[in-house]
Amino acid sequence: MAEALDEKESMVKDFADEEENHGFWSDLPTELLSSIRSCLVSERDYYIFDIVCKSWKASPNLRLQLQFPIGDYSRLHESPLLMSISKRSGRYNFFHPLHHTYYMDIPELLNKKILYSKDGWLLVMGGKYAEEKQVFFFNPFTRKKIDLPDLPPDTAFTKFSFFGLPTSEDCVVVGIMNLLSLMEIAVIKPGEDDWEIEDVDFRETDENYPVKKFCISSNPIFVDKYCYCLDVDGKVAVFDPLDDCENSLEFYGMRLSR
Repeated sequence: MAEALDEKESMVKDFADEEENHGFWSDLPTELLSSIRSCLVSERDYYIFDIVCKSWKASPNLRLQLQFPIGDYSRLHESPLLMSISKRSGRYNFFHPLHHTYYMDIPELLNKKILYSKDGWLLVMGGKYAEEKQVFFFNPFTRKKIDLPDLPPDTAFTKFSFFGLPTSEDCVVVGIMNLLSLMEIAVIKPGEDDWEIEDVDFRETDENYPVKKFCISSNPIFVDKYCYCLDVDGKVAVFDPLDDCENSLEFYGMRLSR
């Protein structure tokens, strides 16, 4: 027993001597701690880092202090940016997997809803009042805005996508409202005056459609100008937004029995 206590006392003394010779972890330079913190990824990493000591927890995070370099887009095409909004500060954070996390103040998006994003452009809805359904494109890097006609106030489109750049003639915007056996599709091209809205009722078109209900699970995507919509059961609906949507609508996938 005495030998075990002597061994522990010796270990403690050796540790104390080592700390005296090499300094405490809390004495590490703030610049070094901030550099280490900026490389952390997960919440667990941050938690372990912060509980080491007070000086580590107080070290600033460089990634949250770098304002986005307006006008410098050379690194934007290396990989996609993950965009998130801080509810506390109202700032938008852009996470780059190979570089830092930048922040940007975007007052143009205050109280707005981001519907879809692609190639640096955001599709946004919102107006001065909650019931307004103003739709527009916005580029947070160039601050360019392209207005689209308002959606009808009595509609409830929830899933959106667009094909091509908003500045190109090929751009097409699609909005979808889906309630099981009903689907409403809104289509517009920048420069047009009104949305073209088509209704599809699967209950009245059993001969044409091998499904009686379709519940879209996420935003549609475009492939070769065709719009693809995924159902919660694994079915896929495909249609041409520039053609008659109802007549061009086709279904693929499992669980297509009547």
